[in-house]
Amino acid sequence: MENLYFNLSEEESNRGRNILLWGFVGLFFLAGVYVLVTSLVLGHKSIPAILSLAPFGISLIVSIIASFATIKRKDLFFSIDDDKIEFRYGIFKPKRHSFKWLDIKELTMPQKQKKAVLNFKDGSSFVIDLTWLQKHKSGIIRKHIYHAAREKDLNVNKVNYLSKSN
Repeated sequence: MENLYFNLSEEESNRGRNILLWGFVGLFFLAGVYVLVTSLVLGHKSIPAILSLAPFGISLIVSIIASFATIKRKDLFFSIDDDKIEFRYGIFKPKRHSFKWLDIKELTMPQKQKKAVLNFKDGSSFVIDLTWLQKHKSGIIRKHIYHAAREKDLNVNKVNYLSKSN
């Protein structure tokens, strides 16, 4: 079996998208400042100062999204080899996970979701959620997990969707 390694921290979003996001942050922030200035400084009573909350709120939400897009997270990867599945990804506090093929009893793969469930010999399970990855990368990872499980003679269950309990 061919080993698979994806460095997920190298390409998260492109530069043009980041510039657009930060541009929208600036525009909505300036719109909020404009509403405050016209209401409080220039004295236009037809424009209440409370109206500035909407552009400031939008600016705050878009700035949070833009900061997650521009902050480079280190050591995010997904690796599948002959011995184990190992990965580290996530937005908040990514954790490193490593599962040996010998400990896995069966694999459940939904056809219409970007997930895979590893059922272990001790009765526990773990859901590998690939929904935040690009479609191309998640498809390659899912195919590689499937073929590696078949090569290891694991029982692979195919379902349309995972239940809500998983």
